[in-house]
Amino acid sequence: MPLPGLGVAPAAGNLYNELTAATRRAFVPRLFVQLYFGSPCLFYMMGNAQRAAGGLNQITVPMQGASMVQGQFTNYGGGFNSPVITPGIQNGQWNLAYWVVPVPLPFGEQVLQATDREISILKARMNDVYAVTRQNMARLLFTDNSSSPTYPNSFRDAFDNGTNFPTYGGISRNASGNTAFKGQYINAGAITGPNNAGTNTTVSVSGFVRSTMAKYLAQVTDTAGGEMPTFAVMSPGDYATLNSDFIGNEQQFVNPGGSYTADTAVRSSFPNINVSGVPIFADHFCPSGNIFAVNVKYTAMYLSEDAAFDFSGFYSLVPLGQMAQQGVVVVGYNAVSAKSSSGSWGYGIGNPAF
Repeated sequence: MPLPGLGVAPAAGNLYNELTAATRRAFVPRLFVQLYFGSPCLFYMMGNAQRAAGGLNQITVPMQGASMVQGQFTNYGGGFNSPVITPGIQNGQWNLAYWVVPVPLPFGEQVLQATDREISILKARMNDVYAVTRQNMARLLFTDNSSSPTYPNSFRDAFDNGTNFPTYGGISRNASGNTAFKGQYINAGAITGPNNAGTNTTVSVSGFVRSTMAKYLAQVTDTAGGEMPTFAVMSPGDYATLNSDFIGNEQQFVNPGGSYTADTAVRSSFPNINVSGVPIFADHFCPSGNIFAVNVKYTAMYLSEDAAFDFSGFYSLVPLGQMAQQGVVVVGYNAVSAKSSSGSWGYGIGNPAF
């Protein structure tokens, strides 16, 4: 509603009512969204997404969890024992989760906004469908979704070692002979700082800093068979603590003979950090105190080729006794790791910057 009594507008009353009846409002022809967050982690996973089709267990991955042959040393005669057939392959099996967003189109809205409109409510609503969907997908990457069978998997069960999620992809991590299917669930808060020179004591650190991050990534890389994670993601508060450790060691160099003006910017701080060759960035949806290291060679988001943000189109509700239409957007997806030990879930990080 127009606001009376502000600026040159008269106070509420007959004069104001007359102006309201005879004067249009000047609209900014843009809709400015006041909510939602970006997710670099979801952006990365979506950019590396794989296709999935129909059938039971739409994502089925053969995984080797035990050696299938045995070797031995031989002597001058070249003899060896007969080979023993050892099964070592199991199928990891996951279903896609289907997220649906109904879209209403009321009769009155169609009539009133057919020609004279400043902002198309339908266009705003359709944009909101994809915003709400991506917010939900980003959030569920970092949460425990095991209690809801219609939900997708997440980084938590992908990289757990059997402590919180004993079964993953239909394979029991704690069963005899299945150690290889365990992920890396690491108490990151217990990682100590660097050793003091010439002593056996360690430096006390506050939060996750360069030294503890380097130790963490070295442990993750070694347990993963020598393969570094593609990236690591932290909460903004924990990332800010790590970032401040780098800022304290920044140096600014003056270029002799160079010109410096008000337009010459001095770059400080870092939008992402590279430690031991691994890019580290912040994501709003990553819970404080946690860090996830991901190797996209083995961990990917799978999108249904039959339901990849597809819109049904609008259908009439006249058979239901209503002059209106509705449609639905559907996306089938899941986030799955074919090698849990390739990544990690670190917990217990303290002292976030905020």
